[in-house]
Amino acid sequence: MKPGIGNREWRITTAAIAALSTFGIGHANAAKSLRAVPPDQIDHYWIRTNTELDVDVPNFGKNLDKPTCSAVTYIIGSDGVTRDITVQRTVPAGDLALVAKSAVADLHYAPASGNDAREPVFTYIVMPFNLPADPAARAKITAACLLKDFPKGYQ
Repeated sequence: MKPGIGNREWRITTAAIAALSTFGIGHANAAKSLRAVPPDQIDHYWIRTNTELDVDVPNFGKNLDKPTCSAVTYIIGSDGVTRDITVQRTVPAGDLALVAKSAVADLHYAPASGNDAREPVFTYIVMPFNLPADPAARAKITAACLLKDFPKGYQ
């Protein structure tokens, strides 16, 4: 027993740690049991409330100035907060993957009408960076990050 901590307090702390560990293990598998919603249907469940994002951007790194996209899978929890964020693909590969993950971590959502139960969902987003003005060129770049087989293989 540590000085200043009674047996009862230690047991509560140990129980809390065990509960958190169990939650972490179960949470990793949570995406498998959630409804998978493609990006074009997410507004049936959740509406993004951010008007701007607070994103971590490195000062230097690989391909930071290249036209790029990242496909990022994540869960929108019943509280509207993103979690279990995974960058699945970044084209071309580089450090903008870190920026994409940071951006998704800052997304916030409110339930859409009809989602009164605040159903958590598993989804993804394509984050574009440094895209050219030409719409055809933009579409070609972002198409490289579409997860055509979503959710298969991503949960």
